[in-house]
Amino acid sequence: MISASALNSELINKIAQDFAQATGLAVVVVNIHGEEISELFNFTPFCQLMRQNPQHSARCRMSDRCGGFESSKSNQPCIYRCHAGLTDFSIPLVIAGHLVGFVLCGQVRLREGDDVELINILNIDDRWQDDKTLMDEFLNVPEMDYSRVIASADLLKLIVENCLKKQINFVVIKDQQQSPESAKNSRSQGPHDGKMKKALRYIDAHLSDELRLEDVAAHVYLSPYYFSKLFKKYQGIGFNAWVNSQRMASAKEMLCHSDWSIASIARNLGFSQTSYFCKVFRQTYQVTPQVFRLQNNANYDGD
Repeated sequence: MISASALNSELINKIAQDFAQATGLAVVVVNIHGEEISELFNFTPFCQLMRQNPQHSARCRMSDRCGGFESSKSNQPCIYRCHAGLTDFSIPLVIAGHLVGFVLCGQVRLREGDDVELINILNIDDRWQDDKTLMDEFLNVPEMDYSRVIASADLLKLIVENCLKKQINFVVIKDQQQSPESAKNSRSQGPHDGKMKKALRYIDAHLSDELRLEDVAAHVYLSPYYFSKLFKKYQGIGFNAWVNSQRMASAKEMLCHSDWSIASIARNLGFSQTSYFCKVFRQTYQVTPQVFRLQNNANYDGD
């Protein structure tokens, strides 16, 4: 099992802390939902203040998540601008074939004269600039040459590949070795609990892919027919309904906190047709994605 404890080991925090101190960059490890699962190392006062505000913090986490997913598409570092205009980069964290999170780094301003085209992971939201304290801290964020950002990203990828992943794989193997007592408890819980947990982790990590029941069944070494029956027994709903419910929950987050187009959100959640995505969303929440986003933006403006 890939557990939170595996992603929170002392060695992983130590490696992240050393990298932050050596480069002067901020570092954090997040799960696939953009939630922090490591300590925050070398975060700028500006970013700390932003994350203390619920509205800004939600966009920070969505920026982390979207940046992570961008890097996972190519399994290479992705250098991008966050929603506040700072330069960050992300490294996907894939363990035993599963995308389990991302290592995020950056929180710098590019040095003047570095004329480079960066991905704007979310449309830059300048409403925070009305806060003088935030604006002052933003101007205090250190500047860095783009070449140094690239070098840091390449170095972090090497560290992730050769240190973090090996350490997490080791902890995962240890986590899977059950004591006699835990094995007894597992038997009392049900013979297929482990397979179902593995299937749910696989689904969670592959929401942006085409998910077929047959593929997930094969992943846990069960026949499609038996897996379908077992899945409904454990989850209370069928496989396709469960996958759509997970995708719709992610869609709400993206509509609330990102500026991605409806078509982009649909593609990133595994829908080949935007019209079908809109149909499923409306069936789930009784409003279209466009209306939901407008309502959310109105609530944001009114705060």
